[in-house]
Amino acid sequence: MRIAPAGVSLITARDADGGFHGMAVTSATSLSMRPPSMLVAVNQSASVHSIISSSHRFCLNLMSEFHGDILERFSRSDMRTTRFISEHWREGPGGLPVLGGALSSHVCSVEAAYDYGTHTIFIGRVDEVFLPEISVGNLSPLIWLNGSCASLAATCKA
Repeated sequence: MRIAPAGVSLITARDADGGFHGMAVTSATSLSMRPPSMLVAVNQSASVHSIISSSHRFCLNLMSEFHGDILERFSRSDMRTTRFISEHWREGPGGLPVLGGALSSHVCSVEAAYDYGTHTIFIGRVDEVFLPEISVGNLSPLIWLNGSCASLAATCKA
């Protein structure tokens, strides 16, 4: 699937002690308009998995082309302590980390979870959506293609 371009999102959560956790995912999508819901697949070995499982909440942040530096922090375990050190982050409902400048951020409550192989599929009811202050038409999504990030603006010549 490396050759299939996929949008990059950060799924974030908050633990019982108030600590922020998160991971980059390409396995996230909208599921339904009624009820408004999102679907994300999280590896059971990921540290954020147990946080989502116990808190029953997550925020799905759809990354823009300007978030390459933040994606690097979430892609490298040696940068774990710097993931949320940025002016881009703010607390959303329930104290969940919301990424500023994201194409959109969806605060969700877990309504169902299904284990499949090495992953859990979390279905979250969308409680709140945050959109950027500037027109989404001015932003390009960050995509993952063949093992590295790119933007549609950089890969499409229309």
